[in-house]
Amino acid sequence: MNTPASPQELVRILVVDDHPNTATTLARALAQIGPTVDVVSAVSGMDALAKVKDMGVDILFTDMIMPEMTGLELIEKLQNHPGGKPSYSYLITAYDVPGLKVTAQRLKVNDVIIKPVRPERICQIATNAIDEMKHATHPTGSKASTKRKFKLLVADDVMDNVTLLTRYLEYEGYDQVTARDGQEALDKIRDELPDLILLDVNMPNKDGFTVLEEIRNDPSVAHIPVIILTAARLDPSDVQSGLNLGADDYVTKPFDRHELMARIRTKLRVKEAEDITRRRNRELNLLPEIGKELSARLDTKDLANVLLKRTAETLGAIQANMYILGEDEDEVHEKYEVALNPSGAAVDLTPPAKLIQHMQGTHQGLVIEDAVNDPLWHVDAKTYIRSALVVPIFGRHSLLGLILLTHEQESYFSGDHLLLLQAIASQAAIAIENARLYSAVLQEQKKVAAILRHASEAILLFDEHTNLTLLNPAGEQLFNESPAKINTPLPRDHGYETFTRLIDEARAANMSISGEVVWPDQRTFTAFIAPIEDGGTVAILHDVSRFKDLDRIKNEFIATASHDLKNPLTTIGGYTQLLGQAGPLNDHQKEFVERIQHATKNMGELVHNMMSLAQSDLETIQKHEPVDIKELVKELATEFRPQAAKSCKHLKQKTQLRSTSMAIRFNCARYFAI
Repeated sequence: MNTPASPQELVRILVVDDHPNTATTLARALAQIGPTVDVVSAVSGMDALAKVKDMGVDILFTDMIMPEMTGLELIEKLQNHPGGKPSYSYLITAYDVPGLKVTAQRLKVNDVIIKPVRPERICQIATNAIDEMKHATHPTGSKASTKRKFKLLVADDVMDNVTLLTRYLEYEGYDQVTARDGQEALDKIRDELPDLILLDVNMPNKDGFTVLEEIRNDPSVAHIPVIILTAARLDPSDVQSGLNLGADDYVTKPFDRHELMARIRTKLRVKEAEDITRRRNRELNLLPEIGKELSARLDTKDLANVLLKRTAETLGAIQANMYILGEDEDEVHEKYEVALNPSGAAVDLTPPAKLIQHMQGTHQGLVIEDAVNDPLWHVDAKTYIRSALVVPIFGRHSLLGLILLTHEQESYFSGDHLLLLQAIASQAAIAIENARLYSAVLQEQKKVAAILRHASEAILLFDEHTNLTLLNPAGEQLFNESPAKINTPLPRDHGYETFTRLIDEARAANMSISGEVVWPDQRTFTAFIAPIEDGGTVAILHDVSRFKDLDRIKNEFIATASHDLKNPLTTIGGYTQLLGQAGPLNDHQKEFVERIQHATKNMGELVHNMMSLAQSDLETIQKHEPVDIKELVKELATEFRPQAAKSCKHLKQKTQLRSTSMAIRFNCARYFAI
């Protein structure tokens, strides 16, 4: 019967991976270690911090690339955890980048585990860590050796052969891993990832050829060189079979020790070169990840923070800076920095003008091996910075800025680092220009929104199906009685037919048109309709109802005034005709009368034209009404009686009365003809 572990014996393991299935699988596997293990799983850095808020963590396994917070950022936060920092921290990543390992060592990470990794290996790592915790009071992170030692796996079921080979390998300075059968060999190959495999053919469980075939079919270990080492399969057909299955060499026993070691060194040199190529490919695989994160940022400050953190972590820099230049490309306009040193304090590394000019001239990055004595850019010897890497950020038309990485070791950065950082800078340039474009578009949208909000004209936007998609506040006031619905057409049989017909005409002609529209509430609008690129239309309605009323009042006034001017003009014309009948006129008097008649005629024509124009604008129709002539004559007699009494005129002769009445009739006919 298992007894529960005491709090002092309980080991808490935190597993963090943004793929829930992976986190759950690893947690279940670790839970099988025993009752002394308490496993907590999380799917993000924030989730992990929340789950261990009130408890300490002894062992941490965390994925590197996660949303919101990377594995290194989580490790850094847990190192300042109130419950104490983890005794052992392990970073799991798919990218075997040397710079990442340097950054991890700086944070006292015990090991960087490269994917794919089997749960069994994670369990073995955790078990070893638990054993070390029992024998060490203050475990520390593993230190990187100055020279890499190759690890070789020896698979042979004969113990004497294993002992002999391991002795040779140890003498040559190689680490060794051994396996006694085919299945054990496969398990250790996947867990240990050796640099080279010495494989016997005749073994229990699975023979060497079967093991070789499975190795070459497994992408995670297919790159490992394999040397067949056998005393049983000496036939040329066996050698051919082994080589066809993917063996890199075929050595028969008994073998010459020096020849075997020479073959091993040759294969390891080839693998080391291939490892460099694979590492570069993995580094390039980082670019889509970084590009994805950068493309999601539309704020330059946020973009710079993500870029510098990812770049510093990937390349092992102790400080990362990004400088954005002004429009003149000569001076630094904006500064961003991330420091990964223990103090968190950044050194001012503003680039001098000569370095900026060098970048503008060469369009290439620069590796600074000695940051204290470099002629283009140097730092104070009192700082911790000893080497640097600088690359330009070129946009489509100009130099946008610089990215500067620094390290505390001289000659740390290499040409490989430069190539990778230049590729990252290219993606940064795209992201920066996108952020600037987004900012400019946002500003323009604000301006347009302000214009729409304060415009007195109603502005309506319709899509290609004549559905109303946008209207400004003035446009909303058009639909006070029945509010318009967005993404629906204007309702039929509500008095919008003239307006919708103009929209259809503009779309059909694919050109701007204008017209007059009477709204259902009897207001009059001048409508300007213009098609837009996406197939929709924009309509601008200007209310001219007030001007229409003013125009109508003006025309009515002109018509009334013209009509009222006819009476005195007719009277003047009549009296000038009567002057000649009242008595003889001399030449001067006749001239004056003719001038008066001519002026009266011109004035009458002007009044007639004004009245015609007013009637046309008012679209009036002449109306005929019955008139009582007797009453009209009485009114006229009453009107002209004072003038007649004053002039004391008396019509004594019959001929004189006839001529006077004829003149009156003639004038009446002329008046009504007008």
